[in-house]
Amino acid sequence: MVDLVCFGMIRDTVMLDECRVAFKSAIDIMISKYPNVSSIVAMPTQPHEFFQKLILELAVGYDKQLAKYVCSMPTTVPYTLLAPNLVELDLRFIHSWTLKFPTIYPRSLRKIDIMFQDVSIDWDVFRVDKESKAIVFDNLTDLSITGDSYIPELRDVANANNLDLKFPNLERLFLSSCNLTKKDGQALMSHKLNWLHFEGSFIAASQLCKQPLRNLDTLFLAWLGLQHPEETDDFISLANEIFNKTDGIKRVQCEICSESGVKNVDGVDWPYLTHLSLAFMMPFKDLFDMLPKVPKLVHLDILINNCSDNELTEATEFLANIKKHYPAPSSSKIKSLRLIDENTALHSYSRCKQTFGGVIEDLKWYCPQLRDIKFQES
Repeated sequence: MVDLVCFGMIRDTVMLDECRVAFKSAIDIMISKYPNVSSIVAMPTQPHEFFQKLILELAVGYDKQLAKYVCSMPTTVPYTLLAPNLVELDLRFIHSWTLKFPTIYPRSLRKIDIMFQDVSIDWDVFRVDKESKAIVFDNLTDLSITGDSYIPELRDVANANNLDLKFPNLERLFLSSCNLTKKDGQALMSHKLNWLHFEGSFIAASQLCKQPLRNLDTLFLAWLGLQHPEETDDFISLANEIFNKTDGIKRVQCEICSESGVKNVDGVDWPYLTHLSLAFMMPFKDLFDMLPKVPKLVHLDILINNCSDNELTEATEFLANIKKHYPAPSSSKIKSLRLIDENTALHSYSRCKQTFGGVIEDLKWYCPQLRDIKFQES
């Protein structure tokens, strides 16, 4: 059984499931019955040669009018997808496949979303004239690249060889586990970029953020500490370097996924950070000692998944006696706090509410602007 989903932009969305017809007949039937298709979405659960050939031939058949191409499988049949009007390209490779992908003109593209998971690459994606010295994405406004166990470099994705990459109109950039050269980092930081989401190494993040950040409205950085243990000792200094350049950005958000990098908060200097997410339970004393160093912080998320009951008891006892530790409330601007437990099914009770419900007023005393406390459990 082959699962095929094909969206045709006619008057209504066209969906075709469980296509079992012969290969050539399927091509002829599809193209003749739906001549105005401009969008192909192919997301099979298993690689299937017939399905691959079918989708590729459909893409060739609709080449001149194809505006959107979404695919989550390898392409083993060599062919050239010219697609001069292709606006949106979404490629998701989620198995141990060796990829050979077709050639695409970069000029018309407005949105690119590429995800790799445990793959090796053999492709020549973006076509340029032989005399060109650069691959220019003239109309691209939205770029997303996600790696996993395979961490691609940007020029691996573009197969740029010795060509320069240019993104003159890029507005939104999402990078997760993606390495960057200095040159490519400079190319990505378009003067029109207003939204940047980066997950991974803070060495790579600092390289990217060496470029001017003044045009950003939103900056989100996530440190995946367990994937980058070599950065543990340098995390705070790397973060300081970045967050001291973020003055004027409306939303500056940091997610720290490992407590190893912030065991000593004395060196923290994040004057413009507005949102902080901790994927671990930092001792409240360390957290409160850090607050003066994040004076613009307005929202805090704390994930308590891995906390033992003893650790939670210690936390609530500290909060219940907070006036013994601090004679006066803080000057913190925190307005909202979210306590998250994603392992509720492992317990016979609601840990967030039962643990912290009795110390809410103590929290509000120390953080007088705190108005919104939420318990999120699943």
